[in-house]
Amino acid sequence: MSLGAFILVDVVGDHTRSCQQTLSRITGVQKVYTVCGDHDLIVRVEVESLEELRDETLARIRCVEGITKTTTCLEL
Repeated sequence: MSLGAFILVDVVGDHTRSCQQTLSRITGVQKVYTVCGDHDLIVRVEVESLEELRDETLARIRCVEGITKTTTCLEL
């Protein structure tokens, strides 16, 4: 059974496009949306476990240059 989540991403300066391209290449990332409002990007991920989400996907996302903050919302 897979686990889905949406990750709200804040980006510094003019890094939105480069962050979107980098994020779309990360394993587990299904789609990256550019949005307006409180956040710059919304990332839809699908993984096999919470451990995979934490240790692999989120760790890689948070290391992308230009990303200043993430908020993860698990699908119920």
